[in-house]
Amino acid sequence: MRRVTAFDMPLFLCILILVGLGIAFIYSASYPKALASTDTGGDSFYYAGKQILFAVAVGLPALLLCAFFPLECYYRHPSWKGFFWGTVAVIGLLMVLVLFMEDKHGNRSWLPTPLGPIQPSEFAKVGIVILLPAFLCRCPWLLKSLRGLFAGPAWFLLIPVGLIIAQKDLGTAFVVTLSTAIVLLIAGVKFRYVGIPAAVLGILAVLMVIKLGGTRIDRIGAWLDPENTRNSAGYQVLHSLIAIGSGGPLGRGFCQSLQKWSYVPGPQNDSILAIIAEEMGLFLTVLVIFLPFVFLVFRGFSIAHRAPDEFGALVAAGATVMLATQALVNMAVAMNCIPTTGITLPFISSGGSSLIASLMLAGLLLNVSAMRPLNPRAKESSQTQPAAG
Repeated sequence: MRRVTAFDMPLFLCILILVGLGIAFIYSASYPKALASTDTGGDSFYYAGKQILFAVAVGLPALLLCAFFPLECYYRHPSWKGFFWGTVAVIGLLMVLVLFMEDKHGNRSWLPTPLGPIQPSEFAKVGIVILLPAFLCRCPWLLKSLRGLFAGPAWFLLIPVGLIIAQKDLGTAFVVTLSTAIVLLIAGVKFRYVGIPAAVLGILAVLMVIKLGGTRIDRIGAWLDPENTRNSAGYQVLHSLIAIGSGGPLGRGFCQSLQKWSYVPGPQNDSILAIIAEEMGLFLTVLVIFLPFVFLVFRGFSIAHRAPDEFGALVAAGATVMLATQALVNMAVAMNCIPTTGITLPFISSGGSSLIASLMLAGLLLNVSAMRPLNPRAKESSQTQPAAG
């Protein structure tokens, strides 16, 4: 396998556009909160400035590292050490959360660091996207039976997602479970084999909701009837819908949202799509948010289709599915299609962990786009040559 000098430039430009739009919308959605907060020192540019810092200082270097690192070494390594240490790194990252986790927004998935709180479960997504395809390609016979699936591939889902559920972050657990299940189906696993591990995790999630009670059960009631829970769990849902509805087809105009003034909680984070819809309106929201994500998904699956080997195809498909699933869940929550989960919109929402992990997944897509067979003519001739006998 060889690598070309340039990766998929249209996709790279799409990612840069999404990050730039995210910074602009974060400023618009957050400046009322930043002005009123003592933590920001009254700096209206506080949240947008942090996003720029994360993007330039960490996010873009991480994207370029993932784009140019020889990804095939994870698959072609002559021993199992790459898989072993990679798996230990992902699981260890999540185990640190269990031992030293900090409550934030009702979840216990945030790890305090000198640079600020980080969410390691975001980076676990990147590890799964790399390590699961490598394992599947080295042991394809494990995909043929349920016993083989539980002998290896299923644990790439069960262990990290089980730890994420234990951290009460059911939204991230749902995104990782759905994305991993889709990758397994793409790899050739039968649907009934994927459904059993997913059902086990679903039962664990339901038991966790029942055990925790409180806000999580209230969120289901708010989803079913936000009007009658407007003063409790339905407050965020109702004001999100008000913001989207009041934007109409053309919107109020950039920076003209009313719901961001202490009505919608976390307007620069999980609820940013509602503020964008209020300011930009339906048509511009579809143009500047929905269509770029559609292009990203289309380009991602095109890269997977053109990949020179199965490993590259699964990595590209996994990165695309992970980004698309997270975006769809965030959009569905904003429009009250599913209960509130606390999932960020990739590249757009404020948050260093989410932005860096999303850019790393985009870097993996760009990495696969730069892969080519060593001798594509020989490959084509071998595919067209009739079988002997």
